[in-house]
Amino acid sequence: MSLAWSSGRSTARVRGRSEVGSPRSSGRRGTRRGRRWGAVRFLAWAAGAFGAGCLPSGPIVTRIVCAQRLEDLGDGKPGSANVARSVGWKAGAAVLAMDALKAYVPATAARLDGAGDGRVAALGIVAMGGHIAVVRGRGAAAALGVAFAMDASMMAIGCVPLVGGTLLRRHAGAVAVTALSLPLISLALHRSPRRALGPLALIAVLFAARLRGSPGAGRPTSRAQWWSRLWLDREA
Repeated sequence: MSLAWSSGRSTARVRGRSEVGSPRSSGRRGTRRGRRWGAVRFLAWAAGAFGAGCLPSGPIVTRIVCAQRLEDLGDGKPGSANVARSVGWKAGAAVLAMDALKAYVPATAARLDGAGDGRVAALGIVAMGGHIAVVRGRGAAAALGVAFAMDASMMAIGCVPLVGGTLLRRHAGAVAVTALSLPLISLALHRSPRRALGPLALIAVLFAARLRGSPGAGRPTSRAQWWSRLWLDREA
């Protein structure tokens, strides 16, 4: 009887260990992990990402460096290009980095906390939306941060036309070419249409911001104006 009892205990231990490592057990852990990123959690992260995107990097840096309002300098835009022309390239580089990081950091932090690719892309775009809606920028630098948070390997390839076009003084066109190339690069790297959805959403937000133009600019009414807005990022 004692032998049968000890044998039963051993069998129970083995069964217990097998159940811990079984697909059913791992499925329960996966379900619990998925519940961690439910709607409430995502909305809390989205609020933080939007708040980060609302940080007015350009006006802050300009005020610190030269004690002037950026709205009164150059073309009045809050982006790094206007800061670089009006204040200096070092200040412009600082604004570029800050605008990229305020989208990159929330999205990357969410990934480290267990968010999947779709939520990471969404949070980065929410931060970019905060920059566009509140700071009234075009969102190109924030889009750079979002793309790196989505897929660093994709953006490493995408930086080739971006850097090349910028060196040739065709920055606005280089941003457009890079943005349009990202879904194709993602498909080539991962062979997954789902992974390309994030870059496609990024393109939609970026070009919508360009089409909107500066406050009070009005809607484009001719093909030339459409071209200037969408490709050259100009009001004319």
